[in-house]
Amino acid sequence: MLPALLLGGLALRLLFLWVGAALYYQGKSPFTNNDSHSFTQSFVNLLELGTYTFDPNTPDAAFGRLPGFPFFWGGHYLLFGKHYVYQAVAFTQILLDTAAIYLVYATTRAITQDIRAAWVSGLLYAGYPFIIVWLTISGSEALATFMTILVFWWLATQPSAPRSALAAGVLVGISFMVREYLGILILGAFFWVYATKGLSWHSVRLSVVVTAGFMMIYLGWPLRNYVGQHRFIPVKTLNAGYERYAEDVISARQWIYAWTTDSDPYLNGIAGRTPLPPLPAGVLADSAEARQLQALIRQAQQCGTGFYNWHHERRYALPTNCNAEVAAGFDALRSSYRRRFPVQYHTRVPLLNLQRAFFKSRLQREGSTGQLAALLFGYRSVLLLLGVAGAFLLRHRRATWPITFFFAFLYLFLCFLVRHLEIRYLLQADTVILCLAGVPLVKSWDWLRRQLAPSRA
Repeated sequence: MLPALLLGGLALRLLFLWVGAALYYQGKSPFTNNDSHSFTQSFVNLLELGTYTFDPNTPDAAFGRLPGFPFFWGGHYLLFGKHYVYQAVAFTQILLDTAAIYLVYATTRAITQDIRAAWVSGLLYAGYPFIIVWLTISGSEALATFMTILVFWWLATQPSAPRSALAAGVLVGISFMVREYLGILILGAFFWVYATKGLSWHSVRLSVVVTAGFMMIYLGWPLRNYVGQHRFIPVKTLNAGYERYAEDVISARQWIYAWTTDSDPYLNGIAGRTPLPPLPAGVLADSAEARQLQALIRQAQQCGTGFYNWHHERRYALPTNCNAEVAAGFDALRSSYRRRFPVQYHTRVPLLNLQRAFFKSRLQREGSTGQLAALLFGYRSVLLLLGVAGAFLLRHRRATWPITFFFAFLYLFLCFLVRHLEIRYLLQADTVILCLAGVPLVKSWDWLRRQLAPSRA
């Protein structure tokens, strides 16, 4: 039966590659998106120019992409050439995601000791649409999801011994190199040690071993940055090498995210691409701040390099700019809003993000069918709630703690600290919580069967 589940999942993914992707992406490339260039060009430039960067003319682009996915893609580039690399990457990601079906099954079986829950969770993952639609794209989403599931399969099935603790740290390090915020998986590894060994010197030693495994992978990145680029960059620069996210745009976006979750209409308005939408009441303190904003907009359009790139989609060519002045102005507006609405500043947008994370009801993509999108996101919300219910039902099983902790921490971390939240950022937490979604379904089925069974005299 397990081979049938895997073959069915593989067939569904291949069907999407060969038929569904063209329908879903509606005339756009099913293999690339706006992020693909920076991932792929980083490796191409390393190969052709000897420098790991996606834009040789922008110094910060040398730190814009961690090397996990670019080297994964680059291996396919070397093997299959530039004409077939994207198709080859898509096929490999499909194979990895098919293996992830088994990993979800095995993880659920290990932490629940219930083969029926394992089957249900494996089946739910096999048909989970929100990962399937990313499998053809050359980007970090699919590989990061596979690495997350691989880490938790390892934690769920391996004994907490020095060798497995070292391997856990290495796996977390690789996950970090694919997508930097997955470094928090190391906290799941620490919980795994505590769940199996308790709070003792032995667990402390194993936690040190986990950290050592992670450092074996991670330290190569800041060392490369310092030795090769002569800059100490632990992860990335603030703009990640993108000229459109210079400090003028970043400061304006931070001001916007103080009071709303949707920044693009306002950034487009400040850049002059579209009319500026009306600001919600209270965003500006008085007429003086309104005049200050209008002056900032004029200044940003004249000499802000990020807003120039945002509007014209090309590099700002003049030797001087006013980024620092524009940034200081938007920082002052944000400080004013935070001073006047301290509670709302720290809670409104994060709570809206949390609501969207669980109950987002529409795809923000042109051409999407609204009713189908609402149905899919409704299905996703049900699965997430089932996963939360499963975590509650298994709350006394310490083996589930790493998974539930990671799920809760990642959602809260992203919703409260990463205000420009997108659903794709939550794919890893979504798919991990599917490991627990089968539990309430199985228990509900058992309860219903007992209720319907004829009572014995």
